[in-house]
Amino acid sequence: MHGNGSNGGRSAVIKILDREYRVRTDAEQEHLEAVAAYVDSVLREVRRTTPDTQDASVLAALNIASELLRRRDMVVVPRERVQALIELCDSAQGE
Repeated sequence: MHGNGSNGGRSAVIKILDREYRVRTDAEQEHLEAVAAYVDSVLREVRRTTPDTQDASVLAALNIASELLRRRDMVVVPRERVQALIELCDSAQGE
């Protein structure tokens, strides 16, 4: 997904906090709608305690980024373990 004015992809309209945004994207419509719905839900949750729109947007972005990084960290460990197992198998085959 890209902001306004980016090249590539198709133009699509999403709605977040009852406001429409035009984006350029290569993503499937179903994915785009899921992303917009998720961002909308996080913003609505944050706005319950933070009425200022800009502050709520920053806090929502921080919440989403934190969740992304936590999930990425959960994936990194298994990849390292898988690589170690592959190396173990490779070394056992060489014996």
